[in-house]
Amino acid sequence: MNIRIVTDSTCDLPKDIIRKLGISIVPDYINVGEQSFLDEVEITREEFYKRLPKFSTYPKTSAPGVGIFENVYHKLALEGATHIVSVHITNKLSNLANVARLAGEIAKNIKVIVMEIGSLSMGLGFLVVAAARAALEGCSVEKILEVLKEQDSRTHVYAAIDTLEFLKRSGRVPGLVAGIADLLHIRPILHLHKGIIKIEKVRTAKKAIERIITHIKKLGPLEELGVIHTNAEQKAQQFTRFLQKTLFLDYDPWIVEATPIIGVHTGPGAIGLACIKAK
Repeated sequence: MNIRIVTDSTCDLPKDIIRKLGISIVPDYINVGEQSFLDEVEITREEFYKRLPKFSTYPKTSAPGVGIFENVYHKLALEGATHIVSVHITNKLSNLANVARLAGEIAKNIKVIVMEIGSLSMGLGFLVVAAARAALEGCSVEKILEVLKEQDSRTHVYAAIDTLEFLKRSGRVPGLVAGIADLLHIRPILHLHKGIIKIEKVRTAKKAIERIITHIKKLGPLEELGVIHTNAEQKAQQFTRFLQKTLFLDYDPWIVEATPIIGVHTGPGAIGLACIKAK
């Protein structure tokens, strides 16, 4: 049995990890007016954030078509894969898993199992890495799914964003709410766990970071931790040093720039983290 792991470009994994573990990435779409760009194929993250303030029409995102998924599955079948575990965020938050299932149903000479999980960005990435390592160790499909389900229950993603303006533009929050929040200098904190997004509001960026640290401390020991940002490398570096000092970390967490699929909704300047609570 040759099992391969597939996910989409919202996983925010470093490219060297993707290559090392043989993970296949299906790119999502960024749509600007009548133009569509495949994430990290037709537009890089650097290009997107540079062009974001200049777009005449605010970008939107969408899942890739069935054909794009099918092409990835077919390529893996030609490489000798017998089974694919395709890992994507729950269909409560995105249509990705549904499209992956449709592609799996028409894929030839390979069995595709779609696993929906409750995390995004590096939270999804950590789970995909665990699945890929299990596949390389010779684990069965059932064991890989068990690993994903168990670790998903312990995975949390937090983000502190500067403004609700971009969530308003993307249609995620009403304009009136965003306007009042900005007027009162409210800084939203987003928490994603088991597919449920919760929003907490504080008055300053400093307090937002402090609240995230408080939440992380309450989780107890961590198995994994990584820092995410949207075109805010310097802030992410500072945040990482603060985490290392405050949480007494003896390692350097991954620092990654979030996909534009996330940046469309948060805007530039957001920072956050993904972590897996220790057993």
